[in-house]
Amino acid sequence: MQGNYSSNYNFSNSMFFDLHFHGDEEVIKEAERLGYSGIGLTRYFEDFNSDFLKQFDILKANSNITLKKCAELSCKHPEDLRKKVQKSRKKADILIVRGGDLKVNRAACEDKRVDILSQPYRSRRDSGINHILARKAAENSVAIEINLKTLLKTNLRYRYRVLSQFRHIVELQRKYKFPLIITSSASSKYDLITPQDITALSKCFQMSFEESFDAISKIPQEIIEINDLRDNFVVDGVRIME
Repeated sequence: MQGNYSSNYNFSNSMFFDLHFHGDEEVIKEAERLGYSGIGLTRYFEDFNSDFLKQFDILKANSNITLKKCAELSCKHPEDLRKKVQKSRKKADILIVRGGDLKVNRAACEDKRVDILSQPYRSRRDSGINHILARKAAENSVAIEINLKTLLKTNLRYRYRVLSQFRHIVELQRKYKFPLIITSSASSKYDLITPQDITALSKCFQMSFEESFDAISKIPQEIIEINDLRDNFVVDGVRIME
Protein backbone atom coordinates (compact mmCIF):
# COMPACT_ATOMS: atom_id res chain seq x y z
CA MET A 1 0.00 0.00 0.00
CA GLN A 2 1.35 3.39 -1.00
CA GLY A 3 1.38 6.35 1.37
CA ASN A 4 0.71 6.81 5.05
CA TYR A 5 -0.66 9.38 7.43
CA SER A 6 2.16 11.81 6.86
CA SER A 7 2.70 14.81 9.12
CA ASN A 8 2.65 16.87 5.91
CA TYR A 9 -1.14 16.42 5.83
CA ASN A 10 -2.89 18.40 8.54
CA PHE A 11 -6.64 17.86 8.54
CA SER A 12 -7.36 20.83 10.79
CA ASN A 13 -5.59 23.27 8.43
CA SER A 14 -6.73 21.75 5.12
CA MET A 15 -9.71 22.48 2.90
CA PHE A 16 -12.08 19.66 1.91
CA PHE A 17 -14.91 19.67 -0.61
CA ASP A 18 -17.79 17.41 -1.58
CA LEU A 19 -18.97 18.41 -5.05
CA HIS A 20 -21.93 16.01 -5.26
CA PHE A 21 -24.30 16.89 -2.49
CA HIS A 22 -28.11 16.74 -2.51
CA GLY A 23 -28.76 17.97 1.04
CA ASP A 24 -30.59 20.94 2.55
CA GLU A 25 -29.62 23.58 5.15
CA GLU A 26 -29.42 21.02 7.97
CA VAL A 27 -27.04 18.81 5.98
CA ILE A 28 -24.93 21.80 4.94
CA LYS A 29 -24.44 22.72 8.60
CA GLU A 30 -23.50 19.13 9.39
CA ALA A 31 -20.96 19.14 6.55
CA GLU A 32 -19.38 22.26 8.03
CA ARG A 33 -19.26 20.64 11.48
CA LEU A 34 -17.50 17.61 10.02
CA GLY A 35 -14.75 19.75 8.54
CA TYR A 36 -15.80 20.56 4.97
CA SER A 37 -14.85 23.94 3.53
CA GLY A 38 -17.29 23.76 0.66
CA ILE A 39 -19.91 21.67 -1.10
CA GLY A 40 -21.52 21.45 -4.50
CA LEU A 41 -25.26 21.74 -3.89
CA THR A 42 -26.65 19.51 -6.63
CA ARG A 43 -30.01 19.34 -8.36
CA TYR A 44 -31.07 17.22 -11.30
CA PHE A 45 -31.40 18.96 -14.66
CA GLU A 46 -35.20 18.94 -14.41
CA ASP A 47 -35.11 20.64 -10.98
CA PHE A 48 -32.42 23.19 -11.81
CA ASN A 49 -34.86 26.09 -12.10
CA SER A 50 -35.57 29.58 -10.76
CA ASP A 51 -36.97 28.17 -7.49
CA PHE A 52 -33.73 26.32 -6.83
CA LEU A 53 -31.63 29.35 -7.76
CA LYS A 54 -33.56 31.48 -5.25
CA GLN A 55 -33.17 28.79 -2.59
CA PHE A 56 -29.46 28.55 -3.38
CA ASP A 57 -28.93 32.29 -2.94
CA ILE A 58 -30.59 32.15 0.50
CA LEU A 59 -28.54 29.13 1.58
CA LYS A 60 -25.33 30.72 0.33
CA ALA A 61 -26.02 33.96 2.20
CA ASN A 62 -26.56 32.02 5.44
CA SER A 63 -23.68 29.57 5.06
CA ASN A 64 -20.19 29.80 6.52
CA ILE A 65 -18.73 27.48 3.88
CA THR A 66 -18.36 27.76 0.11
CA LEU A 67 -21.46 26.71 -1.84
CA LYS A 68 -21.46 25.99 -5.56
CA LYS A 69 -24.55 25.16 -7.58
CA CYS A 70 -24.24 21.92 -9.52
CA ALA A 71 -26.48 20.54 -12.24
CA GLU A 72 -26.64 16.76 -12.57
CA LEU A 73 -27.54 15.68 -16.09
CA SER A 74 -29.10 12.29 -16.78
CA CYS A 75 -28.73 11.71 -20.53
CA LYS A 76 -30.24 9.11 -22.82
CA HIS A 77 -27.58 9.41 -25.54
CA PRO A 78 -24.68 11.69 -26.61
CA GLU A 79 -26.92 14.18 -28.45
CA ASP A 80 -29.12 14.51 -25.38
CA LEU A 81 -25.98 15.19 -23.36
CA ARG A 82 -24.83 17.93 -25.72
CA LYS A 83 -28.23 19.66 -25.59
CA LYS A 84 -28.43 19.55 -21.79
CA VAL A 85 -24.85 20.74 -21.38
CA GLN A 86 -25.58 23.67 -23.70
CA LYS A 87 -28.66 24.64 -21.67
CA SER A 88 -26.99 24.25 -18.29
CA ARG A 89 -23.41 25.45 -18.72
CA LYS A 90 -23.96 29.14 -17.95
CA LYS A 91 -26.52 28.52 -15.20
CA ALA A 92 -24.52 26.02 -13.15
CA ASP A 93 -21.18 26.50 -11.46
CA ILE A 94 -20.37 22.82 -11.99
CA LEU A 95 -21.78 20.32 -14.49
CA ILE A 96 -22.11 16.66 -13.49
CA VAL A 97 -23.07 13.99 -16.03
CA ARG A 98 -24.62 10.86 -14.62
CA GLY A 99 -22.78 7.94 -16.17
CA GLY A 100 -23.47 4.29 -16.85
CA ASP A 101 -24.19 4.10 -20.57
CA LEU A 102 -20.85 3.65 -22.34
CA LYS A 103 -21.73 6.08 -25.15
CA VAL A 104 -22.74 8.75 -22.63
CA ASN A 105 -19.58 8.08 -20.62
CA ARG A 106 -17.47 8.66 -23.71
CA ALA A 107 -19.38 11.78 -24.78
CA ALA A 108 -18.89 13.25 -21.30
CA CYS A 109 -15.15 12.52 -21.33
CA GLU A 110 -14.83 14.19 -24.74
CA ASP A 111 -16.67 17.39 -23.74
CA LYS A 112 -14.54 20.14 -22.14
CA ARG A 113 -17.70 21.79 -20.78
CA VAL A 114 -18.35 18.81 -18.49
CA ASP A 115 -16.71 18.98 -15.08
CA ILE A 116 -17.51 15.58 -13.57
CA LEU A 117 -18.54 12.17 -14.91
CA SER A 118 -20.50 10.66 -12.03
CA GLN A 119 -20.67 6.92 -11.42
CA PRO A 120 -19.51 5.72 -14.88
CA TYR A 121 -19.98 2.21 -13.49
CA ARG A 122 -23.70 2.68 -12.67
CA SER A 123 -25.73 -0.47 -13.50
CA ARG A 124 -22.65 -2.05 -15.09
CA ARG A 125 -20.45 -5.03 -14.33
CA ASP A 126 -17.31 -3.15 -15.38
CA SER A 127 -16.09 0.29 -14.29
CA GLY A 128 -17.51 2.08 -17.33
CA ILE A 129 -14.03 3.49 -18.00
CA ASN A 130 -11.41 2.05 -20.35
CA HIS A 131 -8.06 3.34 -21.59
CA ILE A 132 -9.67 5.35 -24.40
CA LEU A 133 -12.09 7.15 -22.08
CA ALA A 134 -9.37 7.63 -19.48
CA ARG A 135 -7.17 9.36 -22.05
CA LYS A 136 -10.07 11.56 -23.21
CA ALA A 137 -10.93 12.53 -19.62
CA ALA A 138 -7.29 13.53 -19.03
CA GLU A 139 -7.14 15.56 -22.26
CA ASN A 140 -10.35 17.45 -21.44
CA SER A 141 -9.89 17.74 -17.65
CA VAL A 142 -13.12 15.84 -16.95
CA ALA A 143 -13.04 14.49 -13.40
CA ILE A 144 -14.12 10.90 -12.82
CA GLU A 145 -16.12 10.43 -9.64
CA ILE A 146 -15.91 7.67 -7.07
CA ASN A 147 -19.23 7.99 -5.26
CA LEU A 148 -19.11 6.44 -1.79
CA LYS A 149 -22.88 6.20 -1.56
CA THR A 150 -22.66 3.54 -4.28
CA LEU A 151 -20.44 1.47 -2.02
CA LEU A 152 -22.17 2.06 1.29
CA LYS A 153 -25.73 1.61 0.04
CA THR A 154 -25.03 -1.41 -2.17
CA ASN A 155 -26.25 -4.82 -1.08
CA LEU A 156 -23.41 -6.83 0.50
CA ARG A 157 -23.79 -9.38 -2.29
CA TYR A 158 -22.61 -6.81 -4.86
CA ARG A 159 -20.18 -4.76 -2.78
CA TYR A 160 -17.16 -6.68 -4.01
CA ARG A 161 -18.09 -5.72 -7.57
CA VAL A 162 -18.25 -2.04 -6.61
CA LEU A 163 -14.85 -2.24 -4.94
CA SER A 164 -13.43 -3.85 -8.09
CA GLN A 165 -14.90 -1.04 -10.20
CA PHE A 166 -13.34 1.57 -7.92
CA ARG A 167 -9.96 -0.17 -8.04
CA HIS A 168 -10.01 -0.24 -11.84
CA ILE A 169 -10.71 3.49 -11.97
CA VAL A 170 -7.82 4.13 -9.56
CA GLU A 171 -5.48 2.01 -11.71
CA LEU A 172 -6.46 3.94 -14.85
CA GLN A 173 -6.02 7.27 -13.07
CA ARG A 174 -2.47 6.41 -12.10
CA LYS A 175 -1.65 5.65 -15.72
CA TYR A 176 -3.54 8.43 -17.52
CA LYS A 177 -3.66 11.15 -14.82
CA PHE A 178 -7.25 12.31 -15.28
CA PRO A 179 -8.76 14.25 -12.33
CA LEU A 180 -10.31 11.94 -9.75
CA ILE A 181 -12.68 13.01 -6.99
CA ILE A 182 -14.47 11.24 -4.14
CA THR A 183 -17.99 12.34 -3.19
CA SER A 184 -20.79 11.28 -0.87
CA SER A 185 -23.93 12.19 -2.86
CA ALA A 186 -25.36 12.96 0.58
CA SER A 187 -29.06 13.73 0.86
CA SER A 188 -29.21 13.50 4.67
CA LYS A 189 -26.72 14.05 7.48
CA TYR A 190 -26.47 10.29 7.91
CA ASP A 191 -24.91 10.01 4.43
CA LEU A 192 -22.00 12.29 5.34
CA ILE A 193 -18.53 10.92 6.03
CA THR A 194 -15.69 12.87 7.61
CA PRO A 195 -12.62 13.57 5.46
CA GLN A 196 -10.56 11.43 7.84
CA ASP A 197 -12.92 8.48 7.39
CA ILE A 198 -12.86 8.89 3.60
CA THR A 199 -9.06 8.59 3.50
CA ALA A 200 -9.30 5.49 5.70
CA LEU A 201 -12.12 3.91 3.66
CA SER A 202 -10.30 4.55 0.38
CA LYS A 203 -7.70 1.96 1.37
CA CYS A 204 -10.37 -0.65 0.63
CA PHE A 205 -10.11 0.20 -3.07
CA GLN A 206 -6.33 0.59 -2.99
CA MET A 207 -5.99 4.36 -2.97
CA SER A 208 -3.01 5.72 -1.10
CA PHE A 209 -3.53 8.31 1.60
CA GLU A 210 -2.09 11.03 -0.66
CA GLU A 211 -4.38 10.07 -3.57
CA SER A 212 -7.55 10.09 -1.47
CA PHE A 213 -6.52 13.33 0.26
CA ASP A 214 -6.10 15.03 -3.13
CA ALA A 215 -9.44 13.60 -4.32
CA ILE A 216 -11.33 15.47 -1.60
CA SER A 217 -9.09 18.55 -1.39
CA LYS A 218 -6.77 19.52 -4.23
CA ILE A 219 -8.80 18.25 -7.21
CA PRO A 220 -12.21 19.69 -6.21
CA GLN A 221 -10.49 23.02 -5.42
CA GLU A 222 -9.05 23.02 -8.95
CA ILE A 223 -12.49 22.32 -10.44
CA ILE A 224 -13.94 25.26 -8.51
CA GLU A 225 -11.10 27.57 -9.51
CA ILE A 226 -11.36 26.66 -13.20
CA ASN A 227 -15.08 27.35 -13.21
CA ASP A 228 -14.66 30.64 -11.38
CA LEU A 229 -12.48 31.74 -14.32
CA ARG A 230 -14.54 30.09 -17.07
CA ASP A 231 -16.37 33.27 -18.14
CA ASN A 232 -13.01 34.99 -18.72
CA PHE A 233 -11.82 32.46 -21.29
CA VAL A 234 -12.16 33.59 -24.92
CA VAL A 235 -10.70 30.44 -26.49
CA ASP A 236 -8.62 27.59 -25.09
CA GLY A 237 -5.53 29.05 -23.45
CA VAL A 238 -6.63 32.68 -23.80
CA ARG A 239 -8.51 34.56 -21.09
CA ILE A 240 -9.43 38.14 -20.24
CA MET A 241 -7.29 39.56 -17.43
CA GLU A 242 -9.05 41.80 -14.94
